[in-house]
Amino acid sequence: MKTIHRSVFLVIKYVNNTVLFSMFVILLIQVIFRRALGSPLPWPEEMALLTMIWITFLGAYQCTFEDKHLKMSFLEDKLSPILKPFLLIVSKGIVLTFLAITNVWAYPFIQTAGKTTLPITGLPMWVPYGMIWLAFILMFIEVLIQLIKEIYELTLKIRNRKISDEPSKEGE
Repeated sequence: MKTIHRSVFLVIKYVNNTVLFSMFVILLIQVIFRRALGSPLPWPEEMALLTMIWITFLGAYQCTFEDKHLKMSFLEDKLSPILKPFLLIVSKGIVLTFLAITNVWAYPFIQTAGKTTLPITGLPMWVPYGMIWLAFILMFIEVLIQLIKEIYELTLKIRNRKISDEPSKEGE
């Protein structure tokens, strides 16, 4: 399970890097055609927009996987080490709820929006919205895995604390 989890992340990471490089190439081509040849192409801006959406939301998934999102940790810093896991569980639960609601509401929206097309390339609008939805599904799965790990680690700490608090029966 861990290998599949890690493999999905690595595939997304390398695809995202490739998309970032392709955005650079697309914009470079547009600059060359506009400045050097005096004849701008109609499609690069739209493709750059699509790649930027891809990079942004799959990058958000990467940050979720690596737990590198920006955080305001002032509350966490003030809590005792005993209470920190509870705060993490509650905050991950809130994020998980948001992602679940977003994923449920996104499907009908994508179906409706998918009927329209982008003006220049003619791609259906479900393509950019689908990229966002895919990233939210991946983030939901990732936060769920993190939440399960937090709960498991908390139960281990509580169990170990109870075991260490029990008086030793050897001295009786």
